[in-house]
Amino acid sequence: MTKSILRFFLFFFLLFGPSTASGEMKQGSEDYSHCLACHQGIQSTSRNHKGLSCVSCHVRPGDRRKDALKTHEVIVRNPSLPSSVRTFCGECHNEEIQRVSTSLHSTLAGVLNQTRYLWGAQKTAAPAIFGLGESLEPLPTVDQDVYPDKPGLLVDDFLRRRCLRCHIHGKGIGGKGLYRAGGCAACHVLYGDDGVYRGKDRAIPKHAKGYPITHSFTTRIPNTQCLHCHNHNHVGGDYEGLFEHDYSSTYRSPIIDGKPVPSLYGAWYHHLAKDIHAEKGLWCIDCHHQKNVMGDGKIYSYALQVPTRTCEGCHGGFGEKHPVTSGIPLRAAGGKVTRRIPPFSKKPVAHRIPEHARVRCSACHAQWTFLDFGLSVIREDASHGYKWYGLTAQGDPSLELKLEESMGSPVGAPVFSKDFISGERRPGIWSQGWRFRRWEWFVLGVDHEDRYTLLRPLYQYLVSYVDRLGNVVLDSVVPGRGDGSGRGWAWAPYVPHTIAPVGRQCDSCHRNPVAAGLAAKKGFSPDTRLRIPSPPPVASMRLLNKHETERLLHPSRRWGRERLKSLMSR
Repeated sequence: MTKSILRFFLFFFLLFGPSTASGEMKQGSEDYSHCLACHQGIQSTSRNHKGLSCVSCHVRPGDRRKDALKTHEVIVRNPSLPSSVRTFCGECHNEEIQRVSTSLHSTLAGVLNQTRYLWGAQKTAAPAIFGLGESLEPLPTVDQDVYPDKPGLLVDDFLRRRCLRCHIHGKGIGGKGLYRAGGCAACHVLYGDDGVYRGKDRAIPKHAKGYPITHSFTTRIPNTQCLHCHNHNHVGGDYEGLFEHDYSSTYRSPIIDGKPVPSLYGAWYHHLAKDIHAEKGLWCIDCHHQKNVMGDGKIYSYALQVPTRTCEGCHGGFGEKHPVTSGIPLRAAGGKVTRRIPPFSKKPVAHRIPEHARVRCSACHAQWTFLDFGLSVIREDASHGYKWYGLTAQGDPSLELKLEESMGSPVGAPVFSKDFISGERRPGIWSQGWRFRRWEWFVLGVDHEDRYTLLRPLYQYLVSYVDRLGNVVLDSVVPGRGDGSGRGWAWAPYVPHTIAPVGRQCDSCHRNPVAAGLAAKKGFSPDTRLRIPSPPPVASMRLLNKHETERLLHPSRRWGRERLKSLMSR
């Protein structure tokens, strides 16, 4: 036979012959209801789902036919997304679905309402008004016909295109450590940092990115899964001792063995002391139980409102609170174990001072805390990429790629980025950076339960906007609060996950102007001004008042005697 005849028979065989190795058949003759013909070796999702067919979980009732399933397009890849979870999972998990819909993991009410209040778009931060999902008013859409010449007109665009990459209504953005699914699967389907599948399903490419480790659900959720969202300088990263480097290439990790250190979660990190609970092998879910993470049916406005396991609940505390010294099952790396929990001791002098009953345990036992000062954010509607040389790392690999591309684009070329809620692609890119970042200072304030706790400068925005013609509309503008009470900067109560078994020295708070919020010295500069605490965004929280500041800086004689006894007993 000639080569042309051989090619003809090969083409005929591929077009009309039996299915190929990947299970594909001639267009129009496929029967996609026989999933296991292609997905040979795929795991069952869990013991509780063993009796369910593939179609019952991945095809909507209206698309299930008695005859062959003719197209793969009707197959729902992730049935646990909020948009489809009631259809597929509601019959058995309706209560859980309802609770999750009101949880902060679903609504993100704290981030949305506090930021909108501080940018002047609403009059209060709490109770929450806006949220994702069904429980609160939807975050306003961006009106493209309104020229945004003040922060309040830009805040929703900023939230949608910069802040909401981790909401459970969509999947992860991709990149090392940033792969995850959405919906229930965001927590319960485990992903490796590299996003590579490690199961036996023959239909899934072995080196393709963006797949879970296996096709299975689990309630044993390791810290690595939580870190796919709870990274950067937020709770979660600190538990593992991670403090994010500045974005400038000047501050990134050095070259090791001739190669740059790869980023993780879109950033590079200093490695500081881990939380003692992390060192002992405890997982996040040992303290953050189901109703804390998945909700209890109530709508909360910020994270500290949500009930969770407390330090006193396990260790005891002031007021003769009885600790649970043993018997609590804790999921460590080796499986479900039971540990003896060390009880609250009255031996340390700090534990014998009645006034300390109002002090959060973390206010003394935190080894370090996140202090990111002066968050500059800028939206650019056209390319002026030269200014971003060495600054393209933004914690988001897709944004980093866009900034690198813009550096090679003509000045003034339009640039675009995605709305993480709608998926819409719109003109403009949001970038950000900090004035300076520290971990060594501790500043005290009062939380919503009238307890002394540590504060952090969570929101110190300076907002800039450059339109598509290159006009600088806003240049490092400090927004004003929605109620007109002052600058839109805020320090917020914070519980560092950097706990040590021994508390810090007494003078880390007492007789310390930094702890009292009086760190700035004469001769104000943009940086020293940032170190002056601003009131928290939530009305039930506050800075120290004049009387409390005075007592902190000038403790009583009794405090001096106890301090002396402590030093002499060493």
